[in-house]
Amino acid sequence: MSPLPFLSLLPLLTPAPMSAGTVLGLSTPPLHFVIAADMTGSSKNPAYKYADQAKLLSQSIMLNQLRSGDTLTLLRICEGVQTVADFKFMSKNGARMGKADILRYTGALTQPCTGRGSAITAGLSKANALLERTRGVGSVVVLFSDGALLDDPGRSNLPTVFGKLLGSKDTRQLFFAGLSPEKDKNGNSIRDGFVKALGKAGDDARVLMAGAYDLNNVYPTFADAVKKARR
Repeated sequence: MSPLPFLSLLPLLTPAPMSAGTVLGLSTPPLHFVIAADMTGSSKNPAYKYADQAKLLSQSIMLNQLRSGDTLTLLRICEGVQTVADFKFMSKNGARMGKADILRYTGALTQPCTGRGSAITAGLSKANALLERTRGVGSVVVLFSDGALLDDPGRSNLPTVFGKLLGSKDTRQLFFAGLSPEKDKNGNSIRDGFVKALGKAGDDARVLMAGAYDLNNVYPTFADAVKKARR
């Protein structure tokens, strides 16, 4: 069964009700959002429609979570890391990002890769470097990936890179979405292999994970975490 019907229940490109503070243009503590989309082999799997899921999740975050004053960075992960967007979002009276802009950015973010290899670890390392520029601002990092590390040349450094992200006092939330239930060459699920690679740091309360089939169930928890991160 494709996971996409479940995602149709998400508030994707359907604005959540605005608070009185948003309507009046009152300020809220800013956040730095980094959305990294792994568009390697996973994006070509017709059974899980990873590219479609990544696009829908990214659209929902930009429309329903991004606020004026926030910083937004979009990273496309292939055999290397491409920065699709990196800017401070500013709007009048709390207006959301325009739908046309959201569709343009997410379209570029989720273009399938043509080469081989994966740079998941490099993507998270890039996130670390980007968040250094906005010290003192809470950060929310979202990685959409199946979690397959076999073709990632930097995979041995993943625990160190991940630990650095968690070591920052500005890190509010790390969301790993789209992890694959498919078996790896050892017969274990790709999702379990990714979690094992993270080590004990994966048990941190700020880390949230969603598999290919349960994104719709986990997204509300993520949205609530972002809301709390602004306090």
